[in-house]
Amino acid sequence: MGKSLRMKLYLLLAVLLLLALGSGYWYFNVYTKTPDYALQKIQQSLDEHDQKTFARYVDLDVLLDKSYDDMMEGLMDAEQPLSSEAKFTVGNFTQMLKAPLITSFKQAVEQYVATGSWGEQSEDGSQGMEAAQVLEKSGICESQFRKVDSVAKDKEAGTAIAKVRIFQQEANEEFVLDVQFTEQQDGTWRVTEINNFHEFVLFLTKARRAQMMQYADTTAEIIARHEANMVQAQEQFSSLLSRGALGSDETRKALKTFMEGTMKADWQQRKAELEAVTVPAAAQTLHKLRLKICDLHIAYAAGYAAWMTDKKAATIREADRQLKQAKTLEQEEKFLARRVGAPVEGEELSK
Repeated sequence: MGKSLRMKLYLLLAVLLLLALGSGYWYFNVYTKTPDYALQKIQQSLDEHDQKTFARYVDLDVLLDKSYDDMMEGLMDAEQPLSSEAKFTVGNFTQMLKAPLITSFKQAVEQYVATGSWGEQSEDGSQGMEAAQVLEKSGICESQFRKVDSVAKDKEAGTAIAKVRIFQQEANEEFVLDVQFTEQQDGTWRVTEINNFHEFVLFLTKARRAQMMQYADTTAEIIARHEANMVQAQEQFSSLLSRGALGSDETRKALKTFMEGTMKADWQQRKAELEAVTVPAAAQTLHKLRLKICDLHIAYAAGYAAWMTDKKAATIREADRQLKQAKTLEQEEKFLARRVGAPVEGEELSK
């Protein structure tokens, strides 16, 4: 190897070494002290369920303290306008609940980091109903990370804002969170606030209300149409009874055909149409109750039709029991419908 070539190789190695040293210096002394690096570590901690790293780059206590206030204010603003006095009273009440709810919420977040699931309880069973309710209201459980649009630093303030795009499943829409990082004394960056969490709560509440109204309108049309069918069916039933006695085989055959072909069939069709409706979370209990009422009316019609054949007292008693239970649940249905703003038969839908 010639002396000239050897010198070129030495020079190349020296350049590569300097580049490696420079890259290492930049990575450990510059890049690791940026919000971008903090974002990377947070994502890594969630992927690897690393609670220690997550806590290093997310100040959960500060974040939850501010987020709780924003969420409660957003929920109040999303409802009917409150007077200053009423808002002050509600605000005082929510502040009384703040400490225990934040504790429950923090446990839920830590459990999510550790397991990747919001639904699991911690080993001591400490994640209770409070945390579940707060999580449901916040909409965080149904949100998925999409990407980071941008990161902007404010050197004078020692803060940075990351535009984090998420997809909110309930709203079926994207939302960009303004996640604030604050520079620490050692040069690292920690998440301390979501600047527009109040706006996120309003966005989610508006979407939930729209879905509830859609559910209300759709089910109102289904229920009204089938209730009209029932009015006609009752007239037909009375007409059949008036034509002959129950002891008549012809009358019992006609009633059996009516119960199976008209009453039972209509309730089955009502149930099928209700099952095809998209049900928002707030209406799940009401919707299940409506389906149960359909099942009871179907059972009543089937039992009454069976009685027309076997003539057993036990058969008609069981059918009447099903009908009585259905009537009882219909009163509960009206109560739940009013609570969630869904229509009640015979009443105007509240706006």
